Amino acid sequence: MLKFSRAFGSLVRADIRLSSTLAKPITEPSWDLFSAVCVERPALIVPPLNEMESKMMNLLNELEFENSMRNDHEIRQLQDLERLEKKKQGVESSDSGDAVITALDMEDKWKAEAKEFQADAILTEADKNDDQKSILRKLHKPLRLVLNTKLGKDTFWNLPGVKRKDGETMRQTAERAVQSLCGPNIKFQVLGNAPLSFYKHTYPQKYRENNIIGAKVFIYKAYLLNDNPVWEEVDLKLAENILDYKWLTYEELENYLVIGARKAVYDMLHSDE
Repeated sequence: MLKFSRAFGSLVRADIRLSSTLAKPITEPSWDLFSAVCVERPALIVPPLNEMESKMMNLLNELEFENSMRNDHEIRQLQDLERLEKKKQGVESSDSGDAVITALDMEDKWKAEAKEFQADAILTEADKNDDQKSILRKLHKPLRLVLNTKLGKDTFWNLPGVKRKDGETMRQTAERAVQSLCGPNIKFQVLGNAPLSFYKHTYPQKYRENNIIGAKVFIYKAYLLNDNPVWEEVDLKLAENILDYKWLTYEELENYLVIGARKAVYDMLHSDE
């Protein structure tokens, strides 16, 4: 009888523990999945060389000059000297009756063409006006697109990004982010199917629903495309919750992007210097 009482007591205690567990189920917090895109307008001109690059270029030029063979123009100069020497000696050359274009004639022609050549200015009107909405500034540096996003009463600068829908791949979400937030006029190419960086952030309490505590954001890289020989401005058609946009250099991103996004973006990019 004593054994039965002990067994029955153990069974009752186990049932109580099981009932307590079922009455208070423990649910793990979950996260929204977002794809964001770092859209880059590549550098359009070669940046100026720094001190080390200049020294290296001078060294390579010296080595090439020392080891190279004569080019066509230098050979023509020697031929002109030989022809002139024969003429002084009264020896007629085989081409004495033909009109001869000398190396000096070619140099005079090239100098005249060089005087007529007008190079485009490196500094554009957008540079002079510091127009950060223009892609035609800082031509020697890449520019990245950031959006001023409104969420409730809050506003912040971030990369184009949206929440993933069921059935979408993360890359498809990334492409939809740019198209839905920036309009149909922007042409771009996402690089690869895998993100290059990642960060996560928690939602304020007032925005939390269904035990979702925050978002995990996967960042893809994309290049801005241009169909014309000359780059033109991009007319963005912003979504309702997008207040403004800017095209920023690597250094300028620090003053705009939120902390988590800024660190993640810097992890996937290299400095322009």
